[in-house]
Amino acid sequence: MEGLRDVKHFQPCTRCSRQAPGEDLHQGKSEMNSSVEDLGVGSCSPWDDPARFIVVPAAYALALALGLPANVAALAVFVRSGRRLGQALRLYLLNLALADVLFTLTLPLWLTYYLGPAHWPFPEAACRAAGAAYYVSTYAAVAFAALISVCRCGSVRRPGPRATARSALRRRGPARAACAAAWLAGLACAAPSLAAPHALRPGPGGSARCLERGWARAGLAYATVAFFAAAFLLVLAAYVSLARALAAPSGPGPAPTGPHRRAARTMVLGLLLVFALCLAPYHLLLAPWVAGQEGAAGPDGGGCRAASTLDVLHTLSLALLSLNSCLDPLIYCFSVRRFRQDCWALSCLPGVGVPGAHAASLSSSAS
Repeated sequence: MEGLRDVKHFQPCTRCSRQAPGEDLHQGKSEMNSSVEDLGVGSCSPWDDPARFIVVPAAYALALALGLPANVAALAVFVRSGRRLGQALRLYLLNLALADVLFTLTLPLWLTYYLGPAHWPFPEAACRAAGAAYYVSTYAAVAFAALISVCRCGSVRRPGPRATARSALRRRGPARAACAAAWLAGLACAAPSLAAPHALRPGPGGSARCLERGWARAGLAYATVAFFAAAFLLVLAAYVSLARALAAPSGPGPAPTGPHRRAARTMVLGLLLVFALCLAPYHLLLAPWVAGQEGAAGPDGGGCRAASTLDVLHTLSLALLSLNSCLDPLIYCFSVRRFRQDCWALSCLPGVGVPGAHAASLSSSAS
């Protein structure tokens, strides 16, 4: 996917179909190569670009196998909290889990595409929908992580002149508005995939390419990088503020209990690590990679061109990006009190937690 996904064309290898003149014994092999090209696979092996056609599908399969059931379990826990969903933190957590579930639901389609390799066998409408869902879920999750960090920071920091915004995000009405704004921000990042004049384009050997060259430009890359950078700075500032609050001596006024403060710091630290390890590499490479793709735009060649270093790094960062959906449930396990026991009580994660735990423990979590 151009601008936000790997768009290197998987081109047929001319060396794969060469045959000596007059050698009729090779005629059958040549016809077989031609039939494979008609399916959009070409004569090249996925090993010609292992980062794109091996590493990325492996990461997507891992994210699907682990991230989908874990986030469905988290979603069930937060939904079952019923009347407590009015609390801002649980509203943000609910929406973050929902965004991660939406992200993982797009992965079967992209797995089919990359294992094709690089051939979209579904209708054009499915291509647009998969691209839109991918970006909506990714950037909505980024926004919800920032909102959770600010909310957690506000629950620990004492009231002060700069605490007005943090306090507002912990109230039901502003929290709902912030969630709506987060989904709208994700939709804005997905708008180019919905508005692209041609979501499917012809590729080598009769293949169909989904949201590749020409649907997005460097301007979109800069905008999404700026959006991620703003969210990352919010999470970083929230963690620094929490660390300072925990290190400062107790002063006048009520202070949250020790476990509450530690849980808040653990959650924000977990989100910060996810941003740094899974999301930051992709966004650091995105703008220069898109600029390089635009500069190198042109007709496809006749052979399997080697991937550049920037291409490989961008592809690997795309694989890392998909793994963030697996890590968010781990953050819940270690920062939401008795989360594992609640999953056991709901029979969402058998074997985790202590038998006999009750879902009412959610009320003991810090909000």
